[in-house]
Amino acid sequence: MYAWLNVRSAQYAGAFLALNLIMTGCSTLSGESKILKTAKGSVYLKEIADWSFEANHPAAIDQMTIRKVITAIVTEEATKSSPNMPASGSKPMRVFSDEDAEFLAPLLARGLSEAKPEQIVGFKVFSSAGSGAEPTAGTLYVHKGSLYLTIAPSQAQANKGLRFALTSAARIEKSPTFVAMGKGAMTMVIDYQAVAKAATPGSGVVADAPKDSASSAPNAQSREATASQGDEALLDSQLASVPAETESEVPQLSTDELLSRKLDELQAAREANRKKDSEIATLKKEASLVKKELRQRTDEIKALKASKASAPSAPKKKTAEAHRTR
Repeated sequence: MYAWLNVRSAQYAGAFLALNLIMTGCSTLSGESKILKTAKGSVYLKEIADWSFEANHPAAIDQMTIRKVITAIVTEEATKSSPNMPASGSKPMRVFSDEDAEFLAPLLARGLSEAKPEQIVGFKVFSSAGSGAEPTAGTLYVHKGSLYLTIAPSQAQANKGLRFALTSAARIEKSPTFVAMGKGAMTMVIDYQAVAKAATPGSGVVADAPKDSASSAPNAQSREATASQGDEALLDSQLASVPAETESEVPQLSTDELLSRKLDELQAAREANRKKDSEIATLKKEASLVKKELRQRTDEIKALKASKASAPSAPKKKTAEAHRTR
């Protein structure tokens, strides 16, 4: 019987060890995961260890809006007092080229749709608009209806400041520590819904930009009245650089179809997360039962050993002796 108990205890201990290994493997998979990595750049999901952080993920933002956001990030000489006002005498330059936007937009949209509330989307791209040697890295996540976008400071932008071209739809604040984009990094808090409306053809938020300097001279004088109007003009000139075939494809995909597609992706992501949580809960429950049974078996073995040690030994019987009778 003791041998049987020892074998059963070893079996339960092995099962408990296997469950622990399975659960450890599941927790390892919840770390950083790559969405795509090529010679051009990479996009990945990163889990934030800060318990106070919780993003509104998964988030469904269409590729055209994300492309609009990317192409609206500009840099200029940091000779101004406010990061939201253009520097006098400096010409804003786009941080990301059209090629960079074509690469990042679909991947970032996919990352936001697959991210969990405790994850952010990170990216790195070798931009053709920059120095060409140093990649541009950053992170983004969605929180309370705003897109939080952070660009890591680089040597090429050491004496320059970043800002968003459409100032009425964004503000700049100090980056939180969990973003980990380096000292002095600033985060753009962008109202992506306002950007989406501004990017819609025929919208009253942004007017059509002229393509030649001669025809745009009268409009340029009127835009100099306010800094925000000048930013909208810069944003329109970026829209004019989008290839014609891309613009012609926008009306072909209706808003209902795009919304339906994003809802399907969101539902699939939620189902996958729910299934994973259910499996982990089942494993935890089985591990708890195994622990409980192991304790009971251990207590039984201890009780048997204790009872055996405390039991009095039986007295020896006297051997029969033969006596001679008279």
